[in-house]
Amino acid sequence: MKKSLAMPLALLAVACLPAWALQFPKVDDEAADTNAARQAYFEMRRINPYNSNFDAAAARLAAYNKFRADLAAEKTNPKIMAVLANQYHSEVWQGIGPAPIFNGQTPTSATAASRSNVSGRVNAIAIDGIDSAVYIGGAQGGVWKSVNHGATWTPITDYLGSLAIGSITIAPGAHPLNQATIYVGTGEGNYSGDSYAGAGIYKSTDSGHTWAPVGQNSLFTGRAVPAIAVDSTNSQVVLAGTATAYAGVGGEIPPNAPQRAMYRSTDGGNTWTRVLPTTTATLRISRIVQDPNPALQTAGSTRFWAATSPVNNGDGALYVSNDSGVTWTRVDGTGGLPTVNPNGALVRTWITATYAGGNTVLYYGTSQANGTLYKSLDGGTTWTQVAAATGFCQGQCFYDMPVYVEPGTTNVYTGGAGDSGSVPSSFMLSTDGGTTFTDEMVAVDGNSALHADVHDITTWPGSPNEVWVGNDGGVFYSTDRGQHWVNANTNLALTQFQYCDLHPTDPNQAYGGTQDNGTDSFLGNIGALPGATAWMHSDDGDGGFALIDQSAPQNVTHTYFNQPNYLTGAALATNGPASQPADYGYFAGEIPGYITSGMNPADNVLFYAPMALDRGNPTTLYFGTQSLYIANDYFNQVVTQENALTGSPPYTVNIFSQLGASTNFGAAMPPLAGGGVISAITTVPNILPNTNATTIFVGTSNGNVWRSTDSGATFSSVDSAVGAYVSQIAVYPRNPNIVVQVRAGFTGGLPAQNVRISTDGGTTWNTASNGLPDIPVNSVVWDPVFPGQLWAGTDVGVYLSPDEGATWYPYNNGMPNVAVFSLTGNRDTHTVLACTHGRGAFRLNLDAIFIDGFDGN
Repeated sequence: MKKSLAMPLALLAVACLPAWALQFPKVDDEAADTNAARQAYFEMRRINPYNSNFDAAAARLAAYNKFRADLAAEKTNPKIMAVLANQYHSEVWQGIGPAPIFNGQTPTSATAASRSNVSGRVNAIAIDGIDSAVYIGGAQGGVWKSVNHGATWTPITDYLGSLAIGSITIAPGAHPLNQATIYVGTGEGNYSGDSYAGAGIYKSTDSGHTWAPVGQNSLFTGRAVPAIAVDSTNSQVVLAGTATAYAGVGGEIPPNAPQRAMYRSTDGGNTWTRVLPTTTATLRISRIVQDPNPALQTAGSTRFWAATSPVNNGDGALYVSNDSGVTWTRVDGTGGLPTVNPNGALVRTWITATYAGGNTVLYYGTSQANGTLYKSLDGGTTWTQVAAATGFCQGQCFYDMPVYVEPGTTNVYTGGAGDSGSVPSSFMLSTDGGTTFTDEMVAVDGNSALHADVHDITTWPGSPNEVWVGNDGGVFYSTDRGQHWVNANTNLALTQFQYCDLHPTDPNQAYGGTQDNGTDSFLGNIGALPGATAWMHSDDGDGGFALIDQSAPQNVTHTYFNQPNYLTGAALATNGPASQPADYGYFAGEIPGYITSGMNPADNVLFYAPMALDRGNPTTLYFGTQSLYIANDYFNQVVTQENALTGSPPYTVNIFSQLGASTNFGAAMPPLAGGGVISAITTVPNILPNTNATTIFVGTSNGNVWRSTDSGATFSSVDSAVGAYVSQIAVYPRNPNIVVQVRAGFTGGLPAQNVRISTDGGTTWNTASNGLPDIPVNSVVWDPVFPGQLWAGTDVGVYLSPDEGATWYPYNNGMPNVAVFSLTGNRDTHTVLACTHGRGAFRLNLDAIFIDGFDGN
């Protein structure tokens, strides 16, 4: 999950920056501890602060089951329908992409005409040659199917218990058309901060048209299932391996999750037996492959190989079974293969095999030394190191390190990290069995390129020269082993949003920050792309908060990631959502040793730092770390001071000043007694136009809500009753005395305390969670059309309250089961925008009945 540093990635076209633009220092990568910071950010939003042993995965599954049950009840319960009859919307959520992101975050060469289109993270690919069907699995986007070689895709698992996909396996052998048996392992096994845990294994016997959970699914729920293999000699024998994944989107590992291990079924998944390890110890399984040697494919004595991510030094990292997976023997440490020990660090390994020259040829990759590859030409008896591949995953092996050998050939592919145009790179090919490798990320003509962070590699059955690749940008394939790439991200909607904003007057414009696919813009129909679901890539790197100046929408600003003493702040452009990377010529924030803007660079800060434009004076920006900062006339001031920069860095451009200097926003709070940072900011619009707010609300990551009534000079704590992360605060536009706040965490019971409301301007607060499950609520927005209605985005979907939070009902008409991270409403365009973390963006077009008094989104 390496994210190339957003700001320096804007330097891909530094020579094309406008003449006034600040020339950023060249930094090729994020700080070394960036992934830990990212993981911590997600973790604090998915914990139960009252119970360190709380089973968050079980709570999420219970919340999902309640969501689905309540949806069914709404349609059959006349009392509920009577309550909602006059207020309940009949509108259906309309998916608006990105499908795809046009000109996405992919490398180019000197002759590149354009970047490639991208969608979102793809972890698994499976190809059925009989049905001519391709199946891909998204990080939180479910399984999609194409029967026309990626020209179009159809989502086929939108309402399963989890859309986090770790593996897809088609049972080998012949089958009638459209009757393939497919296993899908939910839960992403990539060890990143937002690798969701799953809800077990699902099985289809009709090529994905219908699905059912396998038996004993409790063995897999709350874990990732990155490896499933079906015995070619007996399709009833299935092996499934589990690994670590996280509750919600974060680093909270469920304390009561089932044992990480390999399980074996002899009845097509109805029942399972643990086969590795045989003790109560734990072992993370990375890959399971069947030995392709025909002589070793005899019923009852089929050979399998298993690559693991060992937990302890005494665990094995590579195992072999000669009896169809019943018993296993450790291989690493024998035949010239070194013993793989974690020594307290995460170790991941990978295995791939082919049959050539009358024997099995194996390639075995480990994460040690930034990626070390070994090869066996004699079926695993002896091993030698493939020196040319050393470093192939470049310190990112925990996240992406696939190795794949084409059937019957000496062609070997690796995926991982590294720059395009060099070796090692994010995607390499060896045509001589590993003696030499070449970078194949960019096509030879420079006109097509892969996205970085490769997770899966496979070839079309019977056509070994046709290679398919899944990565953080979606899915690509080549019919000439990477010399030219075909972009298959046609209508895939897999983008993982963080935060979105709406254009003040144009319903066909929106702006959002995404996971590893930059900050992007919805501009309706783009150029030659059909339909209205394409988004334009706006800026590189990770995208966090993204804001449009509601008084002058040509002004846009967004955050990248934030880390103390490394990078804190936001980038901005003045070409509206249509801005391109070269337009972001200014960074308003702290880059130690280069530029200071009035913040303290050592401040503790969230990975995705919150910022907000004043509701009544949208040229004023507020930015939150452990302190609250304000930038007056933000968009104009920075350009003016930019032009005055001369000499050499460090530059001092005092854009920000501190508010509430006497307030310790990071003060420790019960029940965890831990410090916090600012996580939410909003204002009450001043009655005087274009004047900064008098009343400001601030929420913190450890559960405190603060209020200022003197324009930020001083703050008072107004709600510290719940210790969960404050994800958003929203003032009712028709009555500023009504304020709602939402919490991203678990409280272990009902009412969940994940929505709280004040009717006296924030002085006192009460729970407003009736009908909601115990689940993180990530965002809230007042309905821009219907008075008194609230929308809430949760980790299992959207809820609607028709009565100012008194009761809540699930409302996912047209939306799959996915975490909603951001909700935004707009009065003038009568729209509500929901941005999800894995299935793109959805929009409601509301009837314009009541619009008086609503101000701001």
